[in-house]
Amino acid sequence: MPDTSPPLLALAGGAGSGKSTLAVALAAARPATAVVHLDACFHHDTSRAPCVPVIGGEGVGVDFSDPASIDRARVEEAIGAALATGRLVVVEGTFALTLPYVRDRARWTAYVDVPADIRLARKTLRKLRASEDPGAALLGYLAHGRAAHERYVEPTARYARLLLDGTAPVPQLVGELGRFLGSQEESAAWR
Repeated sequence: MPDTSPPLLALAGGAGSGKSTLAVALAAARPATAVVHLDACFHHDTSRAPCVPVIGGEGVGVDFSDPASIDRARVEEAIGAALATGRLVVVEGTFALTLPYVRDRARWTAYVDVPADIRLARKTLRKLRASEDPGAALLGYLAHGRAAHERYVEPTARYARLLLDGTAPVPQLVGELGRFLGSQEESAAWR
């Protein structure tokens, strides 16, 4: 019996694991691929999401380390729009396998595994390259980010049908994903 689930890949992993880079590289290698970045789907209204104290400031801010901070309506809208334009939709984000409404509709599931020290170094370098002070991100990681990763993200690797070593070169990972998604003949049928 053929798989009738939407041509959706849920690509998860910790912050700094390389999910976004990999999703963009996969889309560049496979025509008609649309990418949904879950980072664009967070609530920003503190009355609609879990909150944490602002590091080095006053008040509270949205806890981006908690999957309940994701706006489901925004995710559903983004996936719907992507399915209308792409033959393959990659939903990438820390919580791609945490959220049942993403995970359960995915035909393929993958997790990018990277040791915590490398993920933290990558996040710090990303802040420095953007001329941002990485201090708040590091303090947030120590205050709640590490525990949130262990609680919400790391356990979801069990839902992945493909575990990727995120320390490998991106072209190698794109090749592994390509083989996982199917042969070139199968992908040609999507176009």
